[in-house]
Amino acid sequence: MDLTYTYEQAQYREGVQRFVSRVLAPLINDKYDFDRLQTREEVAALRADVSGHEIATTAPVDENGRLDLICLGIFIEEISKLNPSLASLATPVFFPVWDLGSLLQGSQQEKYGHMFGPGEIVAMGMSEPNAGSHLAGLQTTARRDGDGWVLNGNKIWTSNAQIAAGIIVAARNLESGLISLFLVDATRQQYEVRTIPKLGWHATSFCEVSFVDCRLDGDAELTPGKGGLKTALSFVEEARIKMMFMAVGIAQAALDLAVEYAKVRQQFGRPIGSFQLVQGMLADMAIETELSRLMAYRVASQFMAGERCRKTVSIAKAYTCEAAVRVASLGIQVHGAIGLTKECAAERYFRDARLLTIPDGTTEIHKLTIGRELTGLDAFA
Repeated sequence: MDLTYTYEQAQYREGVQRFVSRVLAPLINDKYDFDRLQTREEVAALRADVSGHEIATTAPVDENGRLDLICLGIFIEEISKLNPSLASLATPVFFPVWDLGSLLQGSQQEKYGHMFGPGEIVAMGMSEPNAGSHLAGLQTTARRDGDGWVLNGNKIWTSNAQIAAGIIVAARNLESGLISLFLVDATRQQYEVRTIPKLGWHATSFCEVSFVDCRLDGDAELTPGKGGLKTALSFVEEARIKMMFMAVGIAQAALDLAVEYAKVRQQFGRPIGSFQLVQGMLADMAIETELSRLMAYRVASQFMAGERCRKTVSIAKAYTCEAAVRVASLGIQVHGAIGLTKECAAERYFRDARLLTIPDGTTEIHKLTIGRELTGLDAFA
């Protein structure tokens, strides 16, 4: 496997870096307050501000017209270096990271297609208060009622539900007894959303969503008869690739900041970067960051090749996200006391990194997946 960039990928990387430094960074630093939750109007305004730049609004594709996951990784890493909330908002601000709209069938295209249009975001209602990693234990139900469905239950950790055009909800289909996915249109259905304050990624949200006798049309089931749980898990698998590159971006940003500080901060009449222990910390940060990047690219390459890569996905998700926490923590250590304050970005990198180890499968769940792949024995049973 060749882990060097092709000419086209290298050119794409340079283009993304120019866009981030010349266009996106001034917007995020001067116009938009990413230390607080963004409104639907602010997200739309940011999209308008970047809409004149093709590299920001066009998903990278390979020679076969498929999403180029290597270039996607480059894009996610670079915007995450600036602020990982941008990666969480990639679909409404930049371009659809995953083409969920392609799952619509027949009349669903006309009725629900607007939810997946440019600038829109569709939230994923998977986790519940009593069913996080164990999706098969979902308690939200959908029952047939005449020619429609009635949805009841609570979802939690549903990202950006307060600004979403709709939600794809995983629920137990009382007709079949299986897990199905249902389309809930924010313009047509009633449900309650509560945003939950969190440690990092302050421009985006985690939400609790409550459905009480929420009536859906008869065609609201997504991919009927094809196994909603399997489809839901495929969404999660793809989302993990984005999380890996977010981790790489945060780690690289923490490393860059620490290196620059170590070169200018003076102690005992010399830059602290000349001290062996400080250089040791910087070296550890660089090693972890580069290993994470290589792991993420390997998984992206396997996905594009159509290879089965459940074990390597879990290895990479667990390692890259935990490594980002370690790198960000060392970044604070290099900075000393100033690294603990809001006056230095080092503390934000640590908060943002810490969030990575929970969503899309905790580190512990991924270790169990790795163990199952290695031994053939299921620790979940």
